[in-house]
Amino acid sequence: MTHPVDEELAQISQRIRRRREQASLTLQELAKRSGVATSTIQKVETAQMIPSVAVLMKIARGLSCRITELVGDEIEEDATLVHLPKDARHRFGKPNALMVERLSGDLIDVQLETWRVTLYPGVSSGEELIRYNGEQLVICEEGTVTFTVSGREIKVGAGDSLHFKASLPHTWRNDGERATRFLISGTLPAKLRAAMQARALREVPAARAR
Repeated sequence: MTHPVDEELAQISQRIRRRREQASLTLQELAKRSGVATSTIQKVETAQMIPSVAVLMKIARGLSCRITELVGDEIEEDATLVHLPKDARHRFGKPNALMVERLSGDLIDVQLETWRVTLYPGVSSGEELIRYNGEQLVICEEGTVTFTVSGREIKVGAGDSLHFKASLPHTWRNDGERATRFLISGTLPAKLRAAMQARALREVPAARAR
């Protein structure tokens, strides 16, 4: 007879592996983003070890989700509405350089992901081109952000929007003299989440002096 603890551990292991695969992350990539050893993550995913709360918190941070989403205490089968107070949102990045904030929640069969990006002068999404299936909608709230989409440069100012196929290689940067703030929404939540997290958790150079 299977012990209840073993069943719960198996469920946690499955959730972690499923979320990692949905985000298209390798074990090594998740290890780098979470600060948890690759071997530890592998043992957790195969239910060979019981992770501590500290390890689960780091893995959750690496997967851009709440720890309760991994232990299964939050998302119900009828989760069709999520209210996220501003203090409960996930935020990543480096102050005064690049900060991202997840605005969307975890609905059942979620189809949309939205992030707010705060980008300081001279900072960009990095040299690596971003691309994944689905669509992306950008709405600039403050300042100006420059998007390069398939080699075409587009300046998106406050109040402007930009809608394009996310499969087109793209990057974004702040060429201005002050911080810019914009929203990014995508139709493939796991892919956009992985892309945003990769931008926020990489080594970001300091913002250009004003």
